[in-house]
This record gives sequence, C-alpha cells and structure tokens, in this order.
Amino acid sequence: MKRTISLLALLILVKAGIAQTVTIGKQIWHAKNLNVFTFRNGDPIPEAKTDEEWNWASDNEQPAWCYYNNDPANGTKYGKLYNWYAVNDPRGLAPAGYHIPTKAEWDALTVYLGGEEIAGSAMKSTSGWRSYTTGGSKTCPNCESWDPEYRRRGATCRVCKDTRSVSVPTLTHFGNGSNSSKFSGLPGGSRWGNGQFNGIGDFGNWWSSRLYHDTNAWFCNLNYKNGFVYRHHIEMGEGYSVRCIKD
Repeated sequence: MKRTISLLALLILVKAGIAQTVTIGKQIWHAKNLNVFTFRNGDPIPEAKTDEEWNWASDNEQPAWCYYNNDPANGTKYGKLYNWYAVNDPRGLAPAGYHIPTKAEWDALTVYLGGEEIAGSAMKSTSGWRSYTTGGSKTCPNCESWDPEYRRRGATCRVCKDTRSVSVPTLTHFGNGSNSSKFSGLPGGSRWGNGQFNGIGDFGNWWSSRLYHDTNAWFCNLNYKNGFVYRHHIEMGEGYSVRCIKD
C-alpha cells in the first residue's frame, strides 16, 4: 500500500514537472517550468483570470498565477505565470528540496554555458521559438550620412538615385536554440502588471528570488533574435515563468 502511494505521488510530481531534473555544471535544475497551484504548505495560490484580478493582485502586492491567455493548454506546455509576490511568499513556491534561483545562480549558469552572448542558445529549446526574416532593403550606405543641406543643393546619389534605400538579400533566421545544456527553455511570454499578455513564442522570462530595489526584482530573459542571456529587473506585478533549482 505504501509503495502504491509513493508511485502515485511520483506520477503527480512528474506531471507537474517537478521530478524531472537536469544537471548543468554543479547545479541541478528542474527540466520544466513550474506548474503548481499551491504553496509548499498546501495553501492555494490565487488564480487571476481577468485583467482586473491580475491588476488588483499587482496593486495590492498579493500572490497570483495564471495561464498565458488563460488557456490551460499553455500551462501544459509552458507552465504557469507567477507574479513575484508568489515567488517571495513565505509559504514557499518551490517544492521541498528546491528554491527559486538567486540572480547569482542565474549568473553562474550563464558563465558555465560560455557567457551571456552564447549561453542563451544552449538554454533554448530546439523548437517553439519564432523565426524571422531580415533584408529586402536597407538604407543606402552611400548617402545615409548626407545632411539636408547637401541634398538641397541637388546632389543625386549615384547608387540609389535618391530613393535612399537599396535592395539586399532576404534571410530567414531561426529563433530556436541548440538546447545543448538540456535546460529546454521555452518562450512562455509574460503578463504585464495591467493584465495584458505579451511575447509567447518570442521571449522566455524566469524570475529570480532577489530584489533589485523596493519595487523591482531580478529576472533572466531569453529571446528569439539571438543567443544572449539577459538579466534585468522589472516590477514585481509582472507574470513570469518560474524554474526551480535544487537546494
């Protein structure tokens, strides 16, 4: 009977993405974003579906979670979005044996994966990130620095014939990463303090447990346009993903 209960508990943990881990250097991370709706002590974390509910939680410094666009299917793929008040709640958002990473721990991960200019590619999943194109045209390099007075004197650019642009090849860039670290970072987007959703497919944002100052906290960001890892700070009422690290 005890074994049955243990197996059932393990299945629940795996479904929540808690039992799956990946070792990167000396750190052990969850392999998926957090997708729990209770604190460590079992108390429910309030779900905020409407813009008004999310904004109220932000204004009143109360914990809250949501699915991107309030769609549970996004929770299955990306996990839940939490505001920083949930991250910092004394009841504990991370499961026993884990915690929300500090900025220093995000920094250590970045350094281990080669530095901020390339670590993002190693952290990003191999699918799910938006592709984009560049090219088609660009400002004419021959006359882009001409001042208005020079143009008024009737000088015609021999390269662009005064269209001020020239054609260049169109290139497709793929936003996916190599996922060589097995971090499997996905672009789960965010929810602004006013309740608006933004950036799914474009950005992945993960909270840090550390304050920047009284109204802002640190977070880690990956985006579809490059392999950078960015560490920024933002208002605590934003809704970001959470990835836990072993104590």
